[in-house]
Amino acid sequence: MSTNITLALLMVGTIISVYIAGRIAERRERNFKIWAWIAAIIGPLALPLLFLFPNLRGKNGDHA
Repeated sequence: MSTNITLALLMVGTIISVYIAGRIAERRERNFKIWAWIAAIIGPLALPLLFLFPNLRGKNGDHA
């Protein structure tokens, strides 16, 4: 019984990380679908991986 609960929590966590990784990628001007697939494959490890790549938005000091 405990194994089933652990497996269910792991699956829910992976599904949530897919959505979160896609949204974070979208905010950083990256493709939602690609990062959602990456998160589906490697799970929650995609989240820190997203922050290793540079932000594709303009530089912070380039305000109008």
